[in-house]
Amino acid sequence: MSLNRRDLFRLPLARLSAAVADEPLQRPRPAPGSEPGLLMSHPEAAPPRVRVIAYGPLEITECEVDDLALLETMAGRWPVLWVNVDGVAHAPTLQRIGDIFGLHRLALEDLGEQAQRPKAEAYDDHLFVITRMARLTPALDLEQIAVFLGADFVLTFQERPGDVLDPLRQRIRNGHGRLRRAGADYLAYAVIDSIVDHYFPVTESYADRLDDIEDEVVGRPTRDTMNRLHLVKRDMMALRRAVWPMRDALSTLARDPSSLISTETQVYFRDTHDHVIQILDLVETYRDLGSSLTDLYLSAVSNRMNEIMKVLTIFAAVFIPLGFITGIYGMDVEHPRAWWWGLPFIFGLMAGTALIVLLWFARKGWLARNEP
Repeated sequence: MSLNRRDLFRLPLARLSAAVADEPLQRPRPAPGSEPGLLMSHPEAAPPRVRVIAYGPLEITECEVDDLALLETMAGRWPVLWVNVDGVAHAPTLQRIGDIFGLHRLALEDLGEQAQRPKAEAYDDHLFVITRMARLTPALDLEQIAVFLGADFVLTFQERPGDVLDPLRQRIRNGHGRLRRAGADYLAYAVIDSIVDHYFPVTESYADRLDDIEDEVVGRPTRDTMNRLHLVKRDMMALRRAVWPMRDALSTLARDPSSLISTETQVYFRDTHDHVIQILDLVETYRDLGSSLTDLYLSAVSNRMNEIMKVLTIFAAVFIPLGFITGIYGMDVEHPRAWWWGLPFIFGLMAGTALIVLLWFARKGWLARNEP
């Protein structure tokens, strides 16, 4: 869950400590004017968890690395080496991994910036891609994931443990399909494609929420309906900010020639690019639907207020002439004795007046419930 300062004041106190505890540690920002590519550690950052899957067409090994010297011995000895790092706040670990695989210092510096815009950058012997992973936990969680692609390795850096890549890991273990026979570029495609495809169930979940909200708005909207609609619109905006730049990044990978991505794999990147466009279309559609539901909610509230004002106006219109009659009859004036029938006459006059007013309202159509 990603929090800003304004969100902290909205959270109940019981949830505040848990929400802050779930936040990943962020590396301190270098001082203005510092050397480019300077890495700084968070004071409380521990060495991240490093997991490795090394495989070829016929063999596979999987382990958790406690000593980065083991990682150095494995580099360059397998057809494909996938290194996954959970945590980006410990600068010495990042620097050591960068030295082992020859990563550019500017790319390593970008790992600690959690507000990075999704992008794809090419360096001399590797590609650097930043994307965002979407999950519902149950709130919307957008986590930054960085992918490095080299000739025989793929490095993925996550802000914290847990991702949507377990099905991909299982495919590698099973050895089915072309994943084990292909190179590192196809693994990088599979990682990015898994992240992108997980946006579909997230957007479908919001579609179900909007359907429920629409039923409430059309039926009997409440203040809670508007609050939930506002949360959905805010999450749609966050999804749009995450998906929109991914379209440009994947367009670069799918169309720009690179020695690290084969022509055959570029076809698969184009397919992922199409998926991003589909997701973006869905997000835009749901944003428009949220805006339409907001207008519908305001119209429903306005119509409901008009109904209330109409009822009050009818009551006032009926009792105004009755009050006038009772005011005239109640004046301190002596009447002849023939007025002993005056009380029944006044009651009848009041009833007749009220009936005439109601009949006139009915003829005008002002008593119909479907009138605004």
